[in-house]
Amino acid sequence: MKTLTCAVVLLAFMGLLLIDCSDPSQSPVSPKDQTIQSSTTIQKNFSRDFNAIVIPTGIFEEPIIKYPDGKTLQLHFLGPIQLTATFSDGLTDLLSGTGVIEISGIQDQVTGKGHIDGKVTVTPDNAEGGVWKFTWHGEPAFNPTVWNGGPGWVLPLKEIGHGNGGNINGMQCIWENTITGPLDWSTWAGSGPGQITSH
Repeated sequence: MKTLTCAVVLLAFMGLLLIDCSDPSQSPVSPKDQTIQSSTTIQKNFSRDFNAIVIPTGIFEEPIIKYPDGKTLQLHFLGPIQLTATFSDGLTDLLSGTGVIEISGIQDQVTGKGHIDGKVTVTPDNAEGGVWKFTWHGEPAFNPTVWNGGPGWVLPLKEIGHGNGGNINGMQCIWENTITGPLDWSTWAGSGPGQITSH
């Protein structure tokens, strides 16, 4: 009887041991598997710094302009732009391309005070069909020597963009873009640093 009892206990113990070893949630992770998991995480989560410039490249549509209380109110000023970025890591450029900018705002042409905001849509050359959609806003300030050594406006912008489609889908872009232009805003140019992140 004692022999039978010992045999039953031994079989039960072996059964529990086999069940415990076959549980995948308890399986140890080899160093090789850890490396693969770590590599995948790095590829999915990254941050890339860049510097970029933006310029108008064609004729802008006539905006709706009103003059309330001596101020200039401009609505839905649309036109083509070229954005050129340089990434500090030297990897694939996910930002440079052509796009369309929409500008709206109000500005006192005497004091320069006002508020300007808008949207930018950029189709990068290397985004496999993806599109960046930015929103931005800023307040212009008069500067006596900013435009070719003469007077003009400085408009510091904080632009926030979201990647849609292609190989930029779900990415975010933050760009500190400083726009400068002459007093009549007949042309302009912008430049500044930024960062693309993926989570």
